[in-house]
Amino acid sequence: MRATGERLDEILELLRTDGGRVTSARRAVVQILVDSHDHISAEEIAERVQRQMPDVAPSTVYRTLDVLERLGQVEHVHLGHGPSMYHLSERVHVHLMCRGCGRMIELPDSYLDDLATRLADEHGFVLEPRHFALLGRCTDCA
Repeated sequence: MRATGERLDEILELLRTDGGRVTSARRAVVQILVDSHDHISAEEIAERVQRQMPDVAPSTVYRTLDVLERLGQVEHVHLGHGPSMYHLSERVHVHLMCRGCGRMIELPDSYLDDLATRLADEHGFVLEPRHFALLGRCTDCA
């Protein structure tokens, strides 16, 4: 995985190349995502940005996340009934969410390769499993 500063610079350059301005608010959003080693909600990102820059509106954070997602740098996932959670897209994975305790397990998306192949072969359906968590029960709650 790339160094934090290198990854930050790479994403900011993509924003510039896309024609976007690199404002202090956008830089703060990207820095929070790069520094985060877990999934983080847009609301939490907005709160962290506003601690540094109280005048930044939450809508600025949401628009920045939308642009980053369009550029393929960020993915969001729905983990159960809570808010969408964001993470950098360099770690491709699927999510398992325990309905009992809320534990989340990350798995490489290759775990679903056989299912994806079967769905494509039998139904012409292309599986996109990273957007939603697969719900079930962990070993402790089963």
